Amino acid sequence: MLAVHCPRCGRPAPVSLASPDLMACAACPYRGPPPGEAAQGLRAAAHVVFQTDVRRRQLSDALRRMLVTASQRHARLLVVFALASVPITAFAALLLLGLWVSPDTEGNLVTGGMVVASWLGTVGAGAAVLVLMRRRQGRIEEACAARPPAVPGEPAACHVCGAPLGGGDGAIARCGFCAADNLVAPAVLERVRARQVVILQSFEQAVSAELASFGRATSGAAAAVVATALVVPVAAFVLAVAAVLVGESRRLPIDATVRYVVVSTSVGQCVGKIVSKTEGGTAVRFGGFRRAELPEEQAIAPGAPVEAVSPGSLVGRFVTAKNGAGVVEEVFSSPLTGNTAEVQREDGTSFTSSVAGLCLSGVLPR
Repeated sequence: MLAVHCPRCGRPAPVSLASPDLMACAACPYRGPPPGEAAQGLRAAAHVVFQTDVRRRQLSDALRRMLVTASQRHARLLVVFALASVPITAFAALLLLGLWVSPDTEGNLVTGGMVVASWLGTVGAGAAVLVLMRRRQGRIEEACAARPPAVPGEPAACHVCGAPLGGGDGAIARCGFCAADNLVAPAVLERVRARQVVILQSFEQAVSAELASFGRATSGAAAAVVATALVVPVAAFVLAVAAVLVGESRRLPIDATVRYVVVSTSVGQCVGKIVSKTEGGTAVRFGGFRRAELPEEQAIAPGAPVEAVSPGSLVGRFVTAKNGAGVVEEVFSSPLTGNTAEVQREDGTSFTSSVAGLCLSGVLPR
């Protein structure tokens, strides 16, 4: 929008190319002709406007529809993103809840971190797409927006020539002086109230390029959000498998802070972690790598015989576990399973198992 410094107060005041010899200053009561050089420049600007093809200042029917429905496109994208986010959010919430209530904390930190990273990857990608689309929509709207009225109740002004606008076709009004199309949606006018945009030529070309780009981006963005929601869980699963393999391949020194004991069970003498119960007393926890016959936890009766055992003392012992039976070849600490034993079977194959849950018995698991 063109502005001329008021000859009385010196503040900028908007001037319409439709009446370049008249200006009205909102800061002071001045109403009259602008300074001579300014009036000459306004007439030259009006000449530039009318030298350009009027179609360059107008939107085609297709572009008008695209601009009017931009908010609807954004709303649809929000719905698509919300629906696509539900599965991964519910999945992550259930996994984190399971980790929260699990009595065995070994490996929970790594697993929980992978769950949170997967959820953030999905939601973050979708949110970035939404922000990008919203910014693009805002740039298009500002390029087409009329000049908001200075006083409530007055008509908006054409962003090209500054002439007052009459009623338009919904959110689009066509200037009666220069025939330029203007976006007059109240929400847009309120947002761009402080902005004054001057476009004297190639208006339709610039806006059509932006709108075409916006249309392609929003259509692609919806597909991208759906694809992200489908691909990220698969990628998270692959990442989890890779993390398990990498974690299992790392062999750290034994965590000596974990206390183990050997207690009598229905399948013989078995190793478990000794834990204190919140309601009092102690118990032995055998964990998730235990044999099916073992409970997850077994209370220790007062005075019951228990034998403290260190993981290193298990090397060379015959043990049974969930995955079979054999001789302990090595003990180490794993980032995922905590203190772990590598057990070699009689056929030469081997497996790993948490130290908690190993049974010092010759009875093979059923």
